[in-house]
Amino acid sequence: MSQVTVEGLEAQLEELASIITALTDRQDQRIDQLEQILAEVRDRLDGTPVPAGADTTAGQDTAGPCTPRSWTARATPAEWAELADWVDWLHAQYQPQGEYRVPPCWPQHPGAAEELAGLHASWKAAMLAAEQAEDGGDQALYWHDRYLWDTLARTNRVIPNVCRNTGHARLKQLPPTDRTGLPQDT
Repeated sequence: MSQVTVEGLEAQLEELASIITALTDRQDQRIDQLEQILAEVRDRLDGTPVPAGADTTAGQDTAGPCTPRSWTARATPAEWAELADWVDWLHAQYQPQGEYRVPPCWPQHPGAAEELAGLHASWKAAMLAAEQAEDGGDQALYWHDRYLWDTLARTNRVIPNVCRNTGHARLKQLPPTDRTGLPQDT
């Protein structure tokens, strides 16, 4: 009978982790492809464009004319690129650590993208106001105190810990609201 060593077990665990990561990546790619195909089919069927990253759950009409769209649903590729550049600048400028560091897979987490888009918009408004103020203003200080750190911490609450520790993990869909307790028309 052969003797099992700690190094041998560690090597086997690393190999297993690599295999699982590769399988997960392939599964994520297939799911992304299927979601894209489904969006294209729906677009052809009803003539209404389906925004990238939109919820494509069957039976839910969310594209009404009076329904506001989230930033992730309405943002153009140029706006996504601007936000990504700004998040990279933010990381380089502030070097956030721990709960404030946003993992690089944040664009794949719609809640995180919404938070960061709001933070970016508020930063632009604060910096422009500070730049235009005759006395220098305190808008930049207010933005740092009120928005920066709380929003970064809040952003990480919608990103799984595994994304910060070992790499991106696809979020599981939460079950829909149980509508049996809602008031009914009589």
